[in-house]
Amino acid sequence: MPKPVAPEDLVIPPQDNRICGIICVCQMTAVLSSVALVYLTVAIYMPTLRAFQSGISEVPEMCTTTRAWFRENCDWLTCGEWCLSKSSGACTQIYVNLRHNGSELLFTNCTQTTNKTCYGIDQENAKKARCIADECKNLTGTFNCSQGECINITDAFECVFNQKGPPTKCSGRRGKITCIDLEGLQNCVRGTCERILSPYNCDRRCLDIPTRNKNVIILSGDRVYLSQCERAFDKETNTEVWSEDDKNIVMVSCYFIQNTTLGVEATDCINGTLVDDLQFFGDKTNFTHLSYVSVTNTVLMDKNGIVAPPEQNLMIANESNLLINMEGCVNTLRDECRDFLREYGKDGTDHNARARFPCFYSHDDPSKVVAHFDLAGTYQNFLVASILPSVLFVVSCFMLVFCQKTVEVGDDAKMRFRGCPSKGLSAAGSSEKASANNLGDGGGGESAMAL
Repeated sequence: MPKPVAPEDLVIPPQDNRICGIICVCQMTAVLSSVALVYLTVAIYMPTLRAFQSGISEVPEMCTTTRAWFRENCDWLTCGEWCLSKSSGACTQIYVNLRHNGSELLFTNCTQTTNKTCYGIDQENAKKARCIADECKNLTGTFNCSQGECINITDAFECVFNQKGPPTKCSGRRGKITCIDLEGLQNCVRGTCERILSPYNCDRRCLDIPTRNKNVIILSGDRVYLSQCERAFDKETNTEVWSEDDKNIVMVSCYFIQNTTLGVEATDCINGTLVDDLQFFGDKTNFTHLSYVSVTNTVLMDKNGIVAPPEQNLMIANESNLLINMEGCVNTLRDECRDFLREYGKDGTDHNARARFPCFYSHDDPSKVVAHFDLAGTYQNFLVASILPSVLFVVSCFMLVFCQKTVEVGDDAKMRFRGCPSKGLSAAGSSEKASANNLGDGGGGESAMAL
């Protein structure tokens, strides 16, 4: 009986790393670039097409936040994370007033300048007391409470009221339970809180604003700019609109203020009025009185209402829906929506100034506005996102086809480019040739000996 023949171990010779590396890199590049093209179709190409077809003007107008709502279910949202998935559940909706830009003013020869910032309550960083954790047993002052959590507003607001509700004790074992029900404004003394009933008035504690020898008062959000200036010019027409010889005070609300070599420049100025200095008693005033005077005064800075006009004269649409961009979502995954909602969602409910910012809209549909819109940047991103993966895909596919046509596997199981001789085969061929020559020489010698 014949013995079984043991199978021979196949020995795969080492391959050329350069050829293997080129093929692997080209295959990986082709796969990744094709996946990128599919992803960028939704993330870049389609939004770019919609941006150019939207009809949104590249010239920004101005928006002011009127209200920010947090809802459990909504059909649209201001900002959502990750555009490839449809947002569901809770969302935030921001509504704004849309208006034309105000005037650009230049105040010259200004002296005795004063800047005063009147801070309200920062809801994100304010000190909070949780009654369920027995942190409310020593509350003293004015607090804004909601769902068992109280924010101290004593240093920021001064509340005037006449009626208070029944007292609630926050100390002791029973106090942890009763304090969870605290809602609204509370006047607390050593852990015993009484709800402040309407009517009441809470004003910001922004006192000691100097008005002596000041004839220009500019309100910019929570900031008050006061100075003694000689003249004011409308930068658009370069005409003088006010002079200190008029013996009155200019009050105006502007978006941005900066000091330049020409003077004090203010952009997007509205509600410009002329105020008699008798409106301010003494050398100092407070922020509440300034706000009251700016709202109730009716003497316009410009009789024609063209320079720093009233805000209602510039209104385009009320209660427009604000979106962070045309898609209402972002793909950065860097909590961009959280920061956006915190900045643009200031609707004045916390007694701070409302958010005021440039925005963009389409003349065909002013009910929707976007905060971020840049056609030039969108087009640049489209070029980069389309050219780069396309070139990589074409080059990698070309290299794979080139390798298919030029790379072959020899008899020794090694890959090589066609036309390149094998070192092993060359050496074997040389040995066979040398053996043949030796045999030829030996035959000739034997013949010679025979002769």
